[in-house]
Amino acid sequence: MVLKINSKFELRRFCRTTGAVAILKLGQPNPDDLGYVDSVSVEEIGGVRVSIVKNEEGGNSVCTVLLRGSTDIILDDLERAVDDGVNTYKAMCRDNHIVPGAAATEIELARKLKEFSLKETGLDQYAIAKFAESFEVVPKP
Repeated sequence: MVLKINSKFELRRFCRTTGAVAILKLGQPNPDDLGYVDSVSVEEIGGVRVSIVKNEEGGNSVCTVLLRGSTDIILDDLERAVDDGVNTYKAMCRDNHIVPGAAATEIELARKLKEFSLKETGLDQYAIAKFAESFEVVPKP
Protein backbone atom coordinates (compact mmCIF):
# COMPACT_ATOMS: atom_id res chain seq x y z
CA MET A 1 0.00 0.00 0.00
CA VAL A 2 1.22 3.49 -0.80
CA LEU A 3 0.02 6.71 0.84
CA LYS A 4 0.98 10.20 -0.18
CA ILE A 5 1.10 12.49 2.83
CA ASN A 6 2.00 16.12 2.12
CA SER A 7 2.35 17.28 5.72
CA LYS A 8 5.65 16.49 7.46
CA PHE A 9 3.85 16.44 10.81
CA GLU A 10 1.26 13.95 9.56
CA LEU A 11 3.97 11.79 8.00
CA ARG A 12 5.88 11.58 11.30
CA ARG A 13 2.65 10.79 13.11
CA PHE A 14 1.75 8.04 10.62
CA CYS A 15 5.22 6.51 10.91
CA ARG A 16 5.03 6.54 14.69
CA THR A 17 1.61 4.85 14.56
CA THR A 18 2.61 2.08 12.17
CA GLY A 19 6.25 1.62 13.16
CA ALA A 20 7.35 2.47 9.61
CA VAL A 21 10.30 4.57 8.45
CA ALA A 22 9.77 7.43 5.98
CA ILE A 23 11.76 6.73 2.81
CA LEU A 24 13.19 9.82 1.16
CA LYS A 25 14.20 8.27 -2.16
CA LEU A 26 12.51 5.87 -4.53
CA GLY A 27 13.76 2.37 -4.24
CA GLN A 28 13.05 -0.97 -2.71
CA PRO A 29 12.41 -0.65 1.03
CA ASN A 30 14.20 -2.80 3.57
CA PRO A 31 12.04 -5.11 5.69
CA ASP A 32 13.01 -2.99 8.71
CA ASP A 33 11.47 0.10 7.06
CA LEU A 34 8.00 -1.44 6.75
CA GLY A 35 5.29 -0.82 9.30
CA TYR A 36 2.14 -2.67 10.32
CA VAL A 37 -1.52 -1.73 10.81
CA ASP A 38 -4.58 -3.80 11.68
CA SER A 39 -6.90 -2.19 9.14
CA VAL A 40 -7.05 0.62 6.61
CA SER A 41 -10.32 2.03 5.27
CA VAL A 42 -11.55 5.08 3.39
CA GLU A 43 -14.68 6.70 4.77
CA GLU A 44 -16.57 9.91 4.13
CA ILE A 45 -16.89 12.24 7.11
CA GLY A 46 -18.69 15.53 6.63
CA GLY A 47 -18.42 15.33 2.86
CA VAL A 48 -14.64 14.73 2.92
CA ARG A 49 -13.02 11.37 2.14
CA VAL A 50 -10.53 10.40 4.81
CA SER A 51 -8.19 7.44 5.24
CA ILE A 52 -8.69 5.69 8.57
CA VAL A 53 -5.76 3.66 9.86
CA LYS A 54 -6.34 1.46 12.91
CA ASN A 55 -3.55 -0.18 14.85
CA GLU A 56 -5.22 -1.44 18.01
CA GLU A 57 -2.76 -4.16 18.97
CA GLY A 58 0.38 -2.13 18.33
CA GLY A 59 0.40 -0.50 21.76
CA ASN A 60 0.92 2.97 20.29
CA SER A 61 -0.13 6.20 21.92
CA VAL A 62 -1.39 8.09 18.87
CA CYS A 63 -5.02 9.15 18.62
CA THR A 64 -7.05 11.40 16.35
CA VAL A 65 -9.87 13.52 17.72
CA LEU A 66 -12.39 14.69 15.14
CA LEU A 67 -14.05 18.00 16.02
CA ARG A 68 -17.05 19.47 14.23
CA GLY A 69 -18.71 22.81 14.81
CA SER A 70 -20.99 25.28 13.10
CA THR A 71 -18.44 28.11 12.94
CA ASP A 72 -14.67 28.49 12.89
CA ILE A 73 -14.79 30.30 16.25
CA ILE A 74 -16.48 27.32 17.91
CA LEU A 75 -13.96 24.95 16.34
CA ASP A 76 -11.08 27.09 17.59
CA ASP A 77 -12.53 27.02 21.11
CA LEU A 78 -13.01 23.24 20.95
CA GLU A 79 -9.48 22.73 19.67
CA ARG A 80 -8.08 24.91 22.45
CA ALA A 81 -10.10 23.00 25.09
CA VAL A 82 -8.89 19.61 23.83
CA ASP A 83 -5.32 20.90 23.64
CA ASP A 84 -5.53 22.23 27.22
CA GLY A 85 -6.89 18.90 28.45
CA VAL A 86 -4.20 16.85 26.72
CA ASN A 87 -1.42 19.15 27.94
CA THR A 88 -2.78 19.03 31.51
CA TYR A 89 -2.84 15.23 31.41
CA LYS A 90 0.73 15.14 30.06
CA ALA A 91 1.87 17.50 32.83
CA MET A 92 0.17 15.36 35.48
CA CYS A 93 1.88 12.23 34.15
CA ARG A 94 5.30 13.91 34.25
CA ASP A 95 4.97 15.63 37.64
CA ASN A 96 2.42 14.58 40.24
CA HIS A 97 2.89 17.73 42.36
CA ILE A 98 -0.13 19.49 40.88
CA VAL A 99 -2.93 20.85 43.04
CA PRO A 100 -6.39 20.54 41.45
CA GLY A 101 -8.22 23.79 40.79
CA ALA A 102 -11.83 24.98 40.86
CA ALA A 103 -12.00 24.55 44.67
CA ALA A 104 -11.56 20.77 44.42
CA THR A 105 -9.02 20.83 47.25
CA GLU A 106 -11.35 22.78 49.54
CA ILE A 107 -14.32 20.50 48.84
CA GLU A 108 -12.27 17.37 49.55
CA LEU A 109 -10.91 18.93 52.74
CA ALA A 110 -14.47 19.77 53.84
CA ARG A 111 -15.59 16.20 53.14
CA LYS A 112 -12.72 14.69 55.17
CA LEU A 113 -13.32 17.11 58.06
CA LYS A 114 -17.02 16.21 58.15
CA GLU A 115 -16.11 12.51 58.30
CA PHE A 116 -13.69 13.29 61.13
CA SER A 117 -16.31 15.34 63.00
CA LEU A 118 -18.68 12.36 63.06
CA LYS A 119 -16.07 10.41 65.05
CA GLU A 120 -15.72 13.15 67.69
CA THR A 121 -18.11 13.83 70.57
CA GLY A 122 -19.43 16.90 72.35
CA LEU A 123 -18.69 20.48 71.34
CA ASP A 124 -15.62 19.45 69.38
CA GLN A 125 -17.85 17.63 66.90
CA TYR A 126 -19.94 20.77 66.31
CA ALA A 127 -16.86 23.02 65.95
CA ILE A 128 -15.16 20.68 63.47
CA ALA A 129 -18.37 20.32 61.41
CA LYS A 130 -18.79 24.11 61.22
CA PHE A 131 -15.14 24.53 60.28
CA ALA A 132 -15.64 21.97 57.49
CA GLU A 133 -18.72 23.84 56.31
CA SER A 134 -16.68 27.04 56.07
CA PHE A 135 -14.64 25.50 53.22
CA GLU A 136 -17.81 25.13 51.13
CA VAL A 137 -18.75 28.81 51.31
CA VAL A 138 -17.80 30.99 48.36
CA PRO A 139 -16.70 34.44 49.60
CA LYS A 140 -18.36 37.46 48.01
CA PRO A 141 -16.03 40.02 46.43
